[in-house]
Amino acid sequence: MDLKKVKCLYKKEIMDVLRDKKTILTMVVLPVVLYPLLFVVIMQVMMMINTSQQEQTYYIAFDQVAEADSQALMDWIDGDGDDLDYAIEVKDSKNPKRDMDNEKIDAYITTTVTGEQVIYEIHFLSAVTNSSSVADMLEEEIDSYSRHRAEKNIRAEGLSVEKMLYPVTSELTDQSSSESSMGNLLGSFIPFLMIISILLGCMYPAIDTTAGEKERGTLETLLTLPIGNMELIVSKFLSVATIAVVTVFFNVLSMGCIAAYLFTTMNSMGAGMEKLHLGSFVPAILIAVVCILAFALLMSALVMCVCAFAKSYKEANNYITPLMLVVMLTGYIGFIPNLELSRETALIPVANICLLMKALLSFKYDFFLIGLVLLSNVLYAFVAVWFLGKIYNSESILFGESASELKIFERRKNIKKGSIPSVQEALLVLLVAILLMLYVGGIVSLSDAKLGLLMQQLLFMAGLPILVCVYIKADMCKVFRIHLPKGKHILAAVLMFFGVISANVFVSNIMTKLFPNSGQNISEQFTAILDGVPFWGALLLIALLPAVCEEIMFRGYLLTAFGAKMKLLPAILWVSILFGFSHMSLIKVLSTAVLGMGLAYTAYRSDSIFTSSVIHFLNNGFAVFVMYYGENISWINDDKLTIPLMAVAVVVMFICIPAAVWLLKEKKNLEEKE
Repeated sequence: MDLKKVKCLYKKEIMDVLRDKKTILTMVVLPVVLYPLLFVVIMQVMMMINTSQQEQTYYIAFDQVAEADSQALMDWIDGDGDDLDYAIEVKDSKNPKRDMDNEKIDAYITTTVTGEQVIYEIHFLSAVTNSSSVADMLEEEIDSYSRHRAEKNIRAEGLSVEKMLYPVTSELTDQSSSESSMGNLLGSFIPFLMIISILLGCMYPAIDTTAGEKERGTLETLLTLPIGNMELIVSKFLSVATIAVVTVFFNVLSMGCIAAYLFTTMNSMGAGMEKLHLGSFVPAILIAVVCILAFALLMSALVMCVCAFAKSYKEANNYITPLMLVVMLTGYIGFIPNLELSRETALIPVANICLLMKALLSFKYDFFLIGLVLLSNVLYAFVAVWFLGKIYNSESILFGESASELKIFERRKNIKKGSIPSVQEALLVLLVAILLMLYVGGIVSLSDAKLGLLMQQLLFMAGLPILVCVYIKADMCKVFRIHLPKGKHILAAVLMFFGVISANVFVSNIMTKLFPNSGQNISEQFTAILDGVPFWGALLLIALLPAVCEEIMFRGYLLTAFGAKMKLLPAILWVSILFGFSHMSLIKVLSTAVLGMGLAYTAYRSDSIFTSSVIHFLNNGFAVFVMYYGENISWINDDKLTIPLMAVAVVVMFICIPAAVWLLKEKKNLEEKE
């Protein structure tokens, strides 16, 4: 890679980006001007609302209440003995309920009189703000009045109030420092604003350097220059990352101003922030900035990957909208009170940054988790840049069909018979299937878990790709590899099963050590589904059903689509990664992806989905067997045998997988991509 060429291209990209007014707006104006102004306005509005509620006069009425009881209560409310300051007035009303419904009064009171007690019943409308507010005020006043009357009665009997009414009491002593209280307050909203501003900061430059180049017709000119793809990609990535980093700087500056304003405001209100030392936040801010910079690199690469598929500025904006929604929804994780940064959440993009900033602002320094967050974001950024390089190496992606021209959106009569699903179609079908599984299948599972599982597999995993293939007139046998396998391919499938399950034993033990509680949660989910189901029924639900339906989706539909555009190894890797993430379990992603690679390679080489289905059934069947009968097998539950079992698993893996590959090594009859 020629650094001089990268530098020259970088200058060109930066100049192009800075000419766009939207970039200046999102990079400077939003964080420096709009965010502080918005924060100040919100604070002022909240103070005005609070003041208005305190100064407003609320109107109530009494309905068939003894004059002595109503007069005693109002004297207490209007007096100074309650230490409360509410403006409540009584209105005469012949029909209090109707007047309250018409909002002429805010609430009305009735009473129930027993032998020694008067019960004030407050009638209000929870849907009306004033009515709900005055109900809370009246409840507080009546409680205060009740204590006053009780204390008065106790004293009249010549007894001790403290001994008779309050023999046990409590006092709250806040041991949190002013800095911790301030940090906890800032940590609830600062991370969300930060990630959104970073996304907006890198979004427009990314669109301009990818889809904008295509729309202007300048990308072809760049590709004809004597420069390599890596030089072009690095220069574009660095220009977008520069804008993202500058956005981080301005956002940190803006957040600092907001914090200073909040500090001044709370001091003026006498909130006890006089002893607050802002210098104590410096280490937390420095650590957070380093991790945020890594996050900015990740978002730059990720946004560029998404926009690279678009052919116009408008199309790129459409593509980026789902990413924005995902980032925003994930960013809300910082508002969840009891959710803290852990080994699991430290690996989740966006969520890890929000929780890390929340922890740092509360002065919780776990350097292992800090390093894990930093490392994961850098690693994800490298993967995204690598994927971006693959995109720019593919002319079919850069200059091929857009999503609006996919066969699935064409009229069926215009589609040629025997067509093959494209990668874009495959990804779209998988996304729709997963969403349907989450929403429709998830809702059904609430009432009947078994029916929900059947619906998820039969209708969405298997039914949807079959339906799409029927619509695009695809060759079903070719797409879904419906061919009888040879005898040696069945033997290879069995050997691959032993090799893959041994690999998964090794991987799962490592993941369990890193995330000890996650495996237990997964087992509890399956136990809940299989409650009352016999062993053979569990084999059908957990082993046979996915072995058919998931193979149709992944080793049939997706592998055919990816295999038509890529070489064997990238196609298998992408399908396996998607297979891992489709199970929506962080701890199972790696082991499921390893299983997926064995399934995909076997199905591809044998040209039969039956071989991968055999492996899938044996794998899930073994898991069901362990769930039902594992407690009776001593060596499975013996922690002392963990290391020997892992050693045996490694040996079996290195014997069985090469043997299976050797049996499958003959070339397929179908043409392969070299």
